[in-house]
Amino acid sequence: MKILHFEYFIAVVEHNSFTRAAEYLHIAQPSLTQAIKKLEQELGYTLLTRSTKDIKITEKGILFYQYAKDIVKNYHLTVEKMYDLNYTEEPKIKLSILESTSQWVSTVVMQHHKIYENQRYLIKEILDYDQFLQALLKYDIDIVLSNEYVNHSDIVSTEIYNEEYVLLTPKDAFNTSSTEIVDLPLILPNQTYQVRKHFDDYCSTHGIHPNIVLEVDRFEAACNFVREGLGFAIIPKIYYQSIHTEYLSTVKIEPQLSRTIYMNHNKKRKHSDRVLSLLDLFKSYWHFDS
Repeated sequence: MKILHFEYFIAVVEHNSFTRAAEYLHIAQPSLTQAIKKLEQELGYTLLTRSTKDIKITEKGILFYQYAKDIVKNYHLTVEKMYDLNYTEEPKIKLSILESTSQWVSTVVMQHHKIYENQRYLIKEILDYDQFLQALLKYDIDIVLSNEYVNHSDIVSTEIYNEEYVLLTPKDAFNTSSTEIVDLPLILPNQTYQVRKHFDDYCSTHGIHPNIVLEVDRFEAACNFVREGLGFAIIPKIYYQSIHTEYLSTVKIEPQLSRTIYMNHNKKRKHSDRVLSLLDLFKSYWHFDS
């Protein structure tokens, strides 16, 4: 059974036509038809019913399509990883970070790269808890930085630092060093983000009904809207310290709103010395001893 035939079947289903699928795959239609027939013979059941007008996928064909999609995806990911090993003696170190951590992470990665000059890195932002947990468990990623503790028996979730959220304002908009946020026009992350959950929990605890004028996906966007005078954003203090702050100021929020940043890795995975070294560098950057 060939992976190529799986790809052929997927193309026929998604194009709902042998003709269009053959054009997409750049093969002759008879060759495509023969490949699907061979696949059905090997499986021992019918995947598609054909007529002069159209094709229909059988119930078993639907299930096979779903399995085939996963198999093809995993096949290509595996091939990519094998070529990655061929390109260098060491595979890429894969990190998931938070937008607000990018500046200090870049500093640490640069330190690491000076030690291992041929090392390559892949950096993502996986913000959804379930997604980054699965990425760790499936060995798709080496290290995850998160703003929530990962409660799983296979994951080491290490607290590396705490930070305040601050109120981002246009330059000199307040003549005080701190303020409450009641009635202020606020620019906040969308509700899908953990940062927003922190804020919503904070408001619930303190009986605050926030005046939200705008919701955004990234702190960078929030900063731009504050700069234009649309409202005030709530951002991590360390993020503010890492950006170009001309025309912007911050004010301490009363009562205080804060969060904890965690570093996560899979303890069942046999990490390379290079990954372990990077974990140690992250810890030492924040003067943390395990």
